[in-house]
Amino acid sequence: MNFIVGIPYVNRPDLLQRAVDSIKPYWSNTVIIDNSEYQDLRNHDISSKVQVYFPPVPLTLTQSINFFIKKAIENNCEIWIYMHSDAEAHPGVAEAFLETIKKIQNEGRKWGVIYTNYDTLAAYNVNAQKEIGEFDTIFRDYHSDVDYNHRMDLLGYERINTEFGDKIIHHNGGSSSIKSDPKRLQLTQATFSLYAQYYQIKWGGPSGKEKYKTPFNQ
Repeated sequence: MNFIVGIPYVNRPDLLQRAVDSIKPYWSNTVIIDNSEYQDLRNHDISSKVQVYFPPVPLTLTQSINFFIKKAIENNCEIWIYMHSDAEAHPGVAEAFLETIKKIQNEGRKWGVIYTNYDTLAAYNVNAQKEIGEFDTIFRDYHSDVDYNHRMDLLGYERINTEFGDKIIHHNGGSSSIKSDPKRLQLTQATFSLYAQYYQIKWGGPSGKEKYKTPFNQ
């Protein structure tokens, strides 16, 4: 199976190291986007294990995900795997998750995403994403997954849970990049409700109570 693994990085290289070390079977397929302010990974030995991409300017989460979608399409990938930089897979999970993906793919199901511990490690169907489109970059991070999932649901793509939910650690309860940076945390707190409001305007209601079948009912 042709695939890439995408990890957006902002800070906490210690957690990134643990994430990468836990997916050794994926190393030859893995790309990290260094979105840190001063390119933390420029001289880091992690680049000897996986590919590191340094964008001209730091990307937001949604911009990073769109980068991976485009790269997967350009590389003729069937799937691509998204991993949080503060996630850590238990031993053997990387291999087992890939086998599960292959099994589901071979069953011919119309699926969009396959989860472990939600999307801390998740596989996306590239053919589905060609129809769904890219992530909405109006969202920086929060609410972008809810928006994408709703679009996926509207087009009839399965979102599949697996038995690996308790086998992927999400350090610090998740959002380590935000929790480790006071400025980033303040920005998130100031804008969270604004993005929630944008979602409601876009879909005619909050998550689970959407009224529109198309963005902005157009």
